[in-house]
Amino acid sequence: MTNGSPPFKGSPLDYAMNRQERLTLPAVHAAVAKGNGVLAFQPIVQAENTGRPAFYEGLIRIIDDSGRIVPLRDFMPVAETTELGREIDCLSLSLGLQALLENPILRLSINMSARSIGYPAWIKILRDTVTDDAHVGERLILEVTESSAMDMPAEVNSFIREVQQYGISLALDDFGAGYT
Repeated sequence: MTNGSPPFKGSPLDYAMNRQERLTLPAVHAAVAKGNGVLAFQPIVQAENTGRPAFYEGLIRIIDDSGRIVPLRDFMPVAETTELGREIDCLSLSLGLQALLENPILRLSINMSARSIGYPAWIKILRDTVTDDAHVGERLILEVTESSAMDMPAEVNSFIREVQQYGISLALDDFGAGYT
């Protein structure tokens, strides 16, 4: 290398993945800080073929400065346990609650990490919105990632009791994918 740093040790694939991570994480940080995200609405249908979705899952998509949607696989495994993960959960929750406020017949699930339960900005977004409009809570489903819920069961139990007061439903995301 010409910049004085030692050559990369490892396979070419390791080098490419390390380089991509170094490029992606700063772009995701910047995008989240600017609020550059959207929800992709995936319909969840009932087992009976009624022809209409039971609800929609709001899946966060982060958009970088070039307008590209950054694949979650490129950053979420690293972001999940960091403050960036909490900030992504805040953005996702904000977008989901805004969609519920704008569409009074929408029922929506939003993914989250149990780590966000204790994150002050996230819980403030949730409490402020459901306190201001009781009908929003009744149409919100929070999908807590099973692996994060297993890491902090006491916090999750307390959180469940609180959000049930607002009519919010809870689900385990990726249930059985790792612990069963």
